[in-house]
Amino acid sequence: MTDNTRNNPKDNKAYDKIVVGAGAAGLFYAARDTSPGRKLILEKTSRPGQKLLMSGSGMCNITHGGSIKDFPAHYGPGGGRIRGCLYKHSNLELMTFLEEGGIPLEEREDGKVFPASRRASDILEFLLAKAASNGYELRCGCPASDLKSLVSTLRGAPDSITGRLVIATGGASYPATGSDGTFFKIIKEELGIAVTELRPALAPVYVQDYRFAELSGVSFPDARLTCGEHETRGPLLLTHRGFSGPAALHISQYAKAGMTLHIGFLPDLNASLLLQKLRKDQPGSSIGLGNYLSREFSLPKAFVAALLKNPSRKFSSVSGDEIKSVADALTDMVCSISGTGGWREAMVTAGGVSLKEVNLKNMSLTSYPHIQVIGEALDINGDTGGYNLQFAYSSAMAALSDSI
Repeated sequence: MTDNTRNNPKDNKAYDKIVVGAGAAGLFYAARDTSPGRKLILEKTSRPGQKLLMSGSGMCNITHGGSIKDFPAHYGPGGGRIRGCLYKHSNLELMTFLEEGGIPLEEREDGKVFPASRRASDILEFLLAKAASNGYELRCGCPASDLKSLVSTLRGAPDSITGRLVIATGGASYPATGSDGTFFKIIKEELGIAVTELRPALAPVYVQDYRFAELSGVSFPDARLTCGEHETRGPLLLTHRGFSGPAALHISQYAKAGMTLHIGFLPDLNASLLLQKLRKDQPGSSIGLGNYLSREFSLPKAFVAALLKNPSRKFSSVSGDEIKSVADALTDMVCSISGTGGWREAMVTAGGVSLKEVNLKNMSLTSYPHIQVIGEALDINGDTGGYNLQFAYSSAMAALSDSI
């Protein structure tokens, strides 16, 4: 694939396809686009697929296993609206495409699907090779800053454009990878297209008076987090600054400074049930409260020690007030949110081109049918677990249904 730094695609020949952005969505589109014609990918940074290389800690959690019917619930309020493209271009279709292309995949017990090599670079190299074989020219170091100029290079007369401009510029998270959100301003100003508020999503959550800085790395396989009317369950990780792991990442888009975060480290118990069990077990216990809690509920010992005033004190001698305090802390720890991780820490972006502006059957702008928007540039963000890369693929394939 040709890779140069020319800053203007306009020349004497018209393009059938111009893809803006060489991230996951743009590369999926180019890798599956076998239509004839003159085709181009513009990438503002010096290298394609930088964020893709970071996904899954470099291992590339490409999608999720299980039924595609379960996927829409993992995309928040907009999940129902993208049901059609997910069902039509499912996780099984994506996995088949990769495996038939020589990328063996493995599904973990938690449903996350990775390349068997655990190398994101394998996915990137495959997509680049497919795009090249489909006739795409790649120009890196070539930021797109003028939509009207790009549209003028598409095939067809101004009033009957047959070429397609595909916007796959991503969101605003991890700005060093090129998805810094600047293209949204261009879309709004040049096209008058509505862009919903951009917010960091899938980011750590920070709270006031954080107690667990010395427990960085301690994790819980299942915890319940509630913020306002939103609740999520999943693995929770303690870091040196706050809470991370899937449960915290999922709740982060709803978390704002000043709001209250409720954490249930024993998500299947409420305070009343736990207190009942503790009072029942207390009289016959001859071990320390810390050891009892660690053994009985599989809680990390370091966490229990940090939670208790005196973890070695025999459980049988602990006061009723302290037992109630322990039950409350384990089932409903109340924290005041001080903020969330910003754009440099957020995995994805909440917000983007409003779905009301888009024909979701082929991802074209209703006001500009020759312009399509795919992937994270749309106001769709999924949970961790491969859902965002799956939507990048599904939306790219929906755009290709309008092939020319």
